[in-house]
Amino acid sequence: MTTIDNVTTLSVSPLRVWTVLTDFAGHPQWKPFIQLSGAAVCGGDANYTFRIGGLDKPVTAKADIIRVDKPLAFAWTAGVARFLLFEESYALESDPAGTRLRHSLRFSGILGRPLWALMRRRLQASLVQSDRCLDRQLRRLSAVPVSNSRTGPARTGARRQR
Repeated sequence: MTTIDNVTTLSVSPLRVWTVLTDFAGHPQWKPFIQLSGAAVCGGDANYTFRIGGLDKPVTAKADIIRVDKPLAFAWTAGVARFLLFEESYALESDPAGTRLRHSLRFSGILGRPLWALMRRRLQASLVQSDRCLDRQLRRLSAVPVSNSRTGPARTGARRQR
């Protein structure tokens, strides 16, 4: 099995990072290469969609959610066992600055090592870019003010005398 890792520190809590990672509906807003859909539950039905260079149409395939440990870890796999299986995982650790994130891609199967050898630099760059996009999304979400449903001043319940 071969692995590519990227470790970064994000300036928000692990729970906030976890929430964005497992909000599959929000993935198109920040995740540049692969979007997940379905439920973020262990063993849940999920799909991943990705683009292959040169093809105009995205490809969608089944993904298996293999780890859901709120707010510490999230992982999923795709591919064909013993032929080519890849696992994308996120490990979150509390850090004085916010969250230490370890984002990993792990390859196994007959084609795992050759693919890793051919694409190691490109895959490393994709992890770095994905984590930068995640950081931007977290900063964007932190900057959005929470809306107040009230449109007028708060009422105290007492009427003023005229």
